[in-house]
Amino acid sequence: MGKIGLGGQKLLLSLAVVCGIGVLNADTVSSQTTPTVRILRIKAASGTTFKSRENWYKQSKDIASDEKCPAKLGEKFFVSSIRRVIQTAPTPPRGNTEKLRDYWEVTFERPLPCQDETGNTQTWFVYQQHVQELRGVLVP
Repeated sequence: MGKIGLGGQKLLLSLAVVCGIGVLNADTVSSQTTPTVRILRIKAASGTTFKSRENWYKQSKDIASDEKCPAKLGEKFFVSSIRRVIQTAPTPPRGNTEKLRDYWEVTFERPLPCQDETGNTQTWFVYQQHVQELRGVLVP
């Protein structure tokens, strides 16, 4: 396979993001040193809400605007980490049906669009059924 210029790398990464697939150069194998791009895409038709740690179990309508960040169907966000198994978080009140195992704790690379309202929070909780993680590997 011939070398791919920088424009080709951007095209392959863009295709990976749009299609939701990883991209590998046929001559190489992905390793821990290969840079991986991680993106979170909103897949719920009604969108979703990123919630602060203290409010993960509350319904969006019951959370103050400075403790949540809404996102629309199809929006994509660069993420630096996703914790799928969360060990500790505030316990929901008795009778609340939300389960911590249904949420991901996500740390974003860049501030969310609501950053002005929410302060400096980079880590949020999100209902995992509302999002999809996309990964792409940069081709050298």
